[in-house]
Amino acid sequence: MNLHTNDLMLQELRNTKHMHTIDLVVGEYPYYHTDNEDELILRPEYVQLCLESAQKIWNKCNFSNNLTVLFEDRYNSCIKGEKEFVEKCLNVVDYRSYTFKWYEDNELFETTRHIWETDKIGTKSLFKKIIISDIGDCTGLDCAVYIIDNNTKNVFFLYDDRGVDIYSDDEEFIYEMKNYSF
Repeated sequence: MNLHTNDLMLQELRNTKHMHTIDLVVGEYPYYHTDNEDELILRPEYVQLCLESAQKIWNKCNFSNNLTVLFEDRYNSCIKGEKEFVEKCLNVVDYRSYTFKWYEDNELFETTRHIWETDKIGTKSLFKKIIISDIGDCTGLDCAVYIIDNNTKNVFFLYDDRGVDIYSDDEEFIYEMKNYSF
């Protein structure tokens, strides 16, 4: 898998691997219902349900401890310490980063891709931050962090509170994930 492609990782994965999407929580709403339509109060129990579901999926994937974590700052707009937070969740063995340019709707953007080699991830902290990134934290971690098992080349992509995409070259692995009841 080419981690140094000049395309967004999501595009690379969709073009080169089999995929299965798993919803984290079905039929739940992230916010409490209030009389004020403009007031959004995040439900901690919703976040906990999402976190538990993401952890079950992660455990079922059975990734090794030979991992790469990739964080794409798609628009070079992360200013809330996202890179530093991800790094704190890892036992870093090696780190590198690079920038590249890409187009969206005929507009040119510059992205920084941060790549860590690790043998341990604090998944609870990392997953929670990704889950709340778009619904209460307003950080740039939603749709931006990929965990790659270097032994199997399988990819775990928790994109936000909605779900996880699993990517693999192994159709049997994808089949197993599709038929597992979370």
